[in-house]
Amino acid sequence: MNIKEIAVVGLGLIGGSIAKAFKSLGYDVIGVDKDDETLQQALKDNVISKDSFNINTGDEELFEALRRADAVFVCTPVFRIVSTIEKIQPFLKEGCIITDTGSTKRQIVESAQKVVNEKIHFIGGHPMAGSHESGYGWSDENLFKGCSWILTPHNDTPDKILEELISLIEALGAMVYILSPVEHDKVVAAVSHLPQVAATCLGNTLSEIDENGKILRFAGRGLKDTTRIARSSPEIWVDILLSNRDELIKSISIFIDKLEYIRNYLEKEDDKRIKNFLFKAREYLKRGEQGGCAD
Repeated sequence: MNIKEIAVVGLGLIGGSIAKAFKSLGYDVIGVDKDDETLQQALKDNVISKDSFNINTGDEELFEALRRADAVFVCTPVFRIVSTIEKIQPFLKEGCIITDTGSTKRQIVESAQKVVNEKIHFIGGHPMAGSHESGYGWSDENLFKGCSWILTPHNDTPDKILEELISLIEALGAMVYILSPVEHDKVVAAVSHLPQVAATCLGNTLSEIDENGKILRFAGRGLKDTTRIARSSPEIWVDILLSNRDELIKSISIFIDKLEYIRNYLEKEDDKRIKNFLFKAREYLKRGEQGGCAD
């Protein structure tokens, strides 16, 4: 398949960035969103085609624009991905590649495989890029450069189709990694979802300590960097955390153990163990290779 036209469903931070990136590479982009103002802004920016449309329209003829798409990126919130695929699927041409950008994969892939017909190819995906900001206004065509992008193809996915999607994503400057949905969810629970929970817990802890509402005026860059992601959209994160509940609970349990360790060392004034505790974390993180740039 020679991919010439791409559809992006959901023009928020991720979807808008995907649309802008492909447009900058010379692709025609069909934009689909639920917000007319977002669509108008993307049209004004010359990012999407004139026949882009609101997915909640009652005019099914507008969906016909999707028949031109060789590849579709579904960039809606996690719990709306599969229902969105169901809604647009009747208008996709045979051989079309469809992928998503959801932050969890097991539930999405299992559900999508039950609804996707044999004429199109669904491959789960997750770009490890983002920001604590949200919405089209924060989208950036360079968002994916140097970042990891995980794909979770089914065993029956044709090699040629997978290779085409990989090439398409690599054109955005991303590094593609292949994982199973289960492996993906375990990884992101540790490197993305647990940090979100930890930053949120730190923010809530400070709010209880801050009796006079003045403590944050003394915050340095360390606190601001550590808690930045806690300013992300609660609506988006509720779905993400619930959809990866099992793996996240495992990570949280380990995190709680570590907090109890350091509390016990402090209670016993055990400076040697405190130092070893700090040293172990530092050495592990120093060894870490540069990876994805998700929040």
